[in-house]
Amino acid sequence: MFAGDLGYLVIVSKSIGAFILVLSLWKSFFKSFSKTGKVFSEGDEGFSPYTLFRMLGLLLLVGFSTQILDVFDSACAMVEGEALKGFNNKPDLFSVSAPTVTPPPANESAIDGVLRKMGEVVNMMNPTSWTGGAYTHITQFLLKILDFLIYPVFLAERYFFMGLIKIFVPLMIALSIFDKTKDYIYNVFKMYARYYLVIIPYAFVVVFANILFDTMTVLIAPVSAIGPGSIAISGGLMVILALILVIVIKIKLFKMSMPFLKELIK
Repeated sequence: MFAGDLGYLVIVSKSIGAFILVLSLWKSFFKSFSKTGKVFSEGDEGFSPYTLFRMLGLLLLVGFSTQILDVFDSACAMVEGEALKGFNNKPDLFSVSAPTVTPPPANESAIDGVLRKMGEVVNMMNPTSWTGGAYTHITQFLLKILDFLIYPVFLAERYFFMGLIKIFVPLMIALSIFDKTKDYIYNVFKMYARYYLVIIPYAFVVVFANILFDTMTVLIAPVSAIGPGSIAISGGLMVILALILVIVIKIKLFKMSMPFLKELIK
């Protein structure tokens, strides 16, 4: 984005940041010179060499803020890579094991074959018959769909805020010259680190929830009660309930990932 359509936003932010610093530098110099007739003077309101070098240093930070953030980005990427080694770096969203293909009976007619296949499809779409191979492949497929729908939503939020930080980091650096906003220069890098490294708990959530679902489905057995007025709960319905539980767990844990990192990186 920043190499194309949105690159001008970073240029505008750098220009405004540089203007704030140059204006503040000029005001400090002019105020000191008008009072003492000297370039450098002592005192709280004086224009000292430290003030000059500090302003020039901040100007360099504003000018090279994108490159500095890229270096910081690389450092965060190293931390992410080391942390996600055990998770194969990225959650697996698309690989689903192929179902076992049953060969047709000998001398089966074309019409009988079509009817048999239609019966298999209907049987696989009926949750009460999710057992054995069909159960495994259907639940695997549904889990991948859930990961494809939920996980990228939170990733998109992560990249959106990282992009905003890249746009505003020159302004945050420039505003750090004022007492009320002097901590901006530190907070912006802490904020960027949080959004970058939140991929680690995101990946852990996906792996944790999927393992939890696998464990639940292994333990699920059809629960039935015998007697008048009793209700039988099929294994397929239990699988659906487990899927709903996994959805709730993933959404709640994804939402808790950023507050957790805020506490971790203060």
